[in-house]
Amino acid sequence: MAKTKDVIKQVCELIETIYGPKARRVFEYLVEKNTFVPEENIGRELGLKSNEARKILQTLAEEGFISFRRSTSKEKGHHGWYVNYSNLEGVIIARLKKSLEKLRARMEYEEQTNIYYCPNDGTRYSIEEAIVNDFMCPQCGSLLEEYDGRRAAEFLREKISSIERALKSIGVL
Repeated sequence: MAKTKDVIKQVCELIETIYGPKARRVFEYLVEKNTFVPEENIGRELGLKSNEARKILQTLAEEGFISFRRSTSKEKGHHGWYVNYSNLEGVIIARLKKSLEKLRARMEYEEQTNIYYCPNDGTRYSIEEAIVNDFMCPQCGSLLEEYDGRRAAEFLREKISSIERALKSIGVL
């Protein structure tokens, strides 16, 4: 059970990071209920507009965090949602792998691309853009300075290492 709690905690943090605190509240609500929950109850009990709740639910379902089911009673049919526990660890692994790919590509870009920036507003320009603008900021006319991507690359290297450690700890790498 401790492993499941750790996975739930990671999923909550991931959902909040990507989709915001309202999406996290919706997910945590479904975890707390631990059963099929009619769609109309979710928005009402969390103080969300029905269309806002539905949009969050659909997004979480598309990512595989939750699943949808239609049930029927004597009075009417209900659309409801529940946590897809069997898929959560896979969703986290897929997200971590996707993040790892993006971070590696960004690190490579930072290390191998000549970038210039405006010292006034921080806008970054490729070498081609800098040449076209005669190494002057097109916004304010300041002389562009060469950007040293080593600090950014080192930061990205640390993030990559952290994700790789997490993936190794669960036996994926």
